[in-house]
Amino acid sequence: MNKGRYSRRPQKAPDQNSLIPEARSTDAFYREFFLPLVRRAVWRHGLSADDARDIVQDAFLIALKKMNSARRPEAWLVQVVDYLALNHRRKTTRRSKLLAKWSPRDRLRTGEEDPE
Repeated sequence: MNKGRYSRRPQKAPDQNSLIPEARSTDAFYREFFLPLVRRAVWRHGLSADDARDIVQDAFLIALKKMNSARRPEAWLVQVVDYLALNHRRKTTRRSKLLAKWSPRDRLRTGEEDPE
């Protein structure tokens, strides 16, 4: 029987014991880095838990692209989370002011006509 170079070798199933340390390291990373940054964004910037999680996730994505590991990565990541949280608060404040100003309900209440 000629197996040739295109024969398939049976693939081994991943060993369950080898997956446990990876899960533990992921859980440790989550508890050591992710949760404290989420708590900081909630407490310091007054964000909801969902918004804080989104911001911290965005900060990690930025860190994957731009972070220099020779410096202090924890301090850099905290600073990125702070800036992203401030930008989020500015954006939501600006949107709420614009919605209040240009809302169709307010035009009807003041007697203005809809230009359309």
